Amino acid sequence: MDKFLKTIHELTDIVGPSGRESKVADYLKKNWNEYGEVKEDRLGNLSITIGNKGPHIAFSAHMDEVGFVIKYIDEKGFISLNKLGGIPERVLSGQKILILGKKGLIQGVFTTWPHHLTPESEKYKVKPIGECWVDVGVFSKKEAESIGLRVGDFGVYSRSWHVEGKTIFSNSLDNRAGIACMSQLLENVTKKNNFKLSLIASVQEEFCIRALTPTVRELNPDVHVIIDISPATDNPEMQGYSDIKIGHGPILHLHSFHGRGTLGGVLPPSWLVNYIEDCAQKQKIHIQRSSVVGVITDGAFTQHLNYGIPTVEVGFPVRYTHCPIEVCSLVDLKNLVNLINKISKDFYNFYSKQSF
Repeated sequence: MDKFLKTIHELTDIVGPSGRESKVADYLKKNWNEYGEVKEDRLGNLSITIGNKGPHIAFSAHMDEVGFVIKYIDEKGFISLNKLGGIPERVLSGQKILILGKKGLIQGVFTTWPHHLTPESEKYKVKPIGECWVDVGVFSKKEAESIGLRVGDFGVYSRSWHVEGKTIFSNSLDNRAGIACMSQLLENVTKKNNFKLSLIASVQEEFCIRALTPTVRELNPDVHVIIDISPATDNPEMQGYSDIKIGHGPILHLHSFHGRGTLGGVLPPSWLVNYIEDCAQKQKIHIQRSSVVGVITDGAFTQHLNYGIPTVEVGFPVRYTHCPIEVCSLVDLKNLVNLINKISKDFYNFYSKQSF
């Protein structure tokens, strides 16, 4: 396993739902410290800045993953949950779960009907989260509490990993693979830059989107590049939706919009779009242009800080987003690393020629 793939594996193996990202942060601090001072704000966002003059470009990727929170333990020890982030209930029945208990990780499984006794009315039903239960192998509420489980404890999908050729199958590729790509920048940058480069590993993106705000406000970069996933549409269920395919290159969002109440999204300025595409062309990287409704990133709100921060979203296509196992291409990830390296390397020459 090459070093980059090993890093992705290590990151996806760490349990870190929104609000409980500390172990992911510890991993990054250990690896980032050799390149400079790593700062941590009061919410847990990490940042490192290299260089102290010239135009300032920041890259960010979120550390957290979607998950669950215990809301109730019944008298028989079965556990009811709330969703933490965008969990698709249709994939939960029979799935394994890890709960971050007071005494350590506890494994469990979402309950489901036994196949032989399932009534016709239940065969094709998707239960909402309020009707889902988790079995951790105990037989009473008292026994559940004795192994360290309490209301308010967090949970995540069970860990899973395998690679077939250049295709990665894993939990939480959103956005641990993005964190791995961003971290590669540190290995290719020198302290003699004629510009400032910041990397930001953010918290609670899957929960509230806005937790990155304090660090971005403080850093106040001239340009902010968000590194995150974009839903691939090359599986059978998504035929005809768009042309986004895994293995066909990194993603550039020309328009992203949540469309579910927040009225949040990113419309990158044309001069920044042109710069990203020019960098891709110079590196001979095929880039996939995307317009997507239903997706939102950290950049949706940080772009409005201070006097306005020009923001663009680049990333990689992922199948089955927010499901227990997501799928992406190692080739796309390596091309994304090459792209953001070029964006960083050419930033001074590009930005110094702009007239705003």
